Amino acid sequence: MRGLGRNVLEAIYASWAARDLDAVLACFSDELVIIVHAPADIVPWAGETRGKAQLEHRLREILREFEFLRYSPVVISDAGDICHAQVHFRFRHLKTGHEIEGTLRHIWQERGDKIVRLEEFHDTERLRAFFELLTTGGSKP
Repeated sequence: MRGLGRNVLEAIYASWAARDLDAVLACFSDELVIIVHAPADIVPWAGETRGKAQLEHRLREILREFEFLRYSPVVISDAGDICHAQVHFRFRHLKTGHEIEGTLRHIWQERGDKIVRLEEFHDTERLRAFFELLTTGGSKP
């Protein structure tokens, strides 16, 4: 990414892992679009988010529900104003103690010095099984 670069994306990931919402939001354009490719009938923040206010609301929901045990990029590739990243994550649901671990993919797009678009891709069946476990009250392993 010409304007932001790999170091800025790594800083965004580190800020998110540290639960520093202000630092994360500072990197996004007011006109941003984020698309989380996940089962919308199960994952509350799946689908499209537009603008910083909606993004802040969604991110606060996630922070209220989950502890981040790991959230680190393992691959970041740069192609002009588009960047691809693979992220290893491990989250703990605060209410139940259940954990989910896996990888996800991000496609970042920047304009000027801000992120204007982010697409997030998950293992749909893994997420579906995890969120169904949360809603059915399955016993903790």
